[in-house]
Amino acid sequence: MSVGKGNLKQGAHSRKTRGRIFRIFLIQAVICLLLCAGLLLVNLETAYSALLGGVLYLLPTLYFADRALRFSAGQSAKQALAEMYVSQIWKMALSAVGFAAVFILIQPLNPFSLFGTFILMQILGWIGQMNLNTRFLKL
Repeated sequence: MSVGKGNLKQGAHSRKTRGRIFRIFLIQAVICLLLCAGLLLVNLETAYSALLGGVLYLLPTLYFADRALRFSAGQSAKQALAEMYVSQIWKMALSAVGFAAVFILIQPLNPFSLFGTFILMQILGWIGQMNLNTRFLKL
C-alpha cells in the first residue's frame, strides 16, 4: 500500500527520520568525546564532568527517541501521541534521577563543565534537527 508523495510504503518515512535522528546522536556523542579529550589537557575533573554532562543529555534523549520513533503497524495518531507524552515523561524522570545521582555520588565535580556540556549537547540537537527538517527552513 502506498501513501502520499513518492509512493513511500507505510512507515518508510518514519524509518528514514529515525535513521537521521540517530545520526545526530552519533555526531553529538563524537563531539562530546572530542570535547572531553581536549578537556583532559585542562584537568581530569573537568573532563569527566563534561563527559557526565554529555551522558546525562544523551541517554535520556536517546531513550525518548527510540521509544517515540518506534513504528508499529496499525498505530493510530492518538496512540503515537500518547507514546510521545509517556516517553517525554520518562525522559524527564531519567534526567532528574541522573542529575541527582551524579551530584550525590561524584565528588569532586565541576558543575560548569557538567552543565556547559549538557547545554552544548542540547544546542547541537536543535541545530541538527533544524538541518534535518530542510522543508521547514524553506517556508
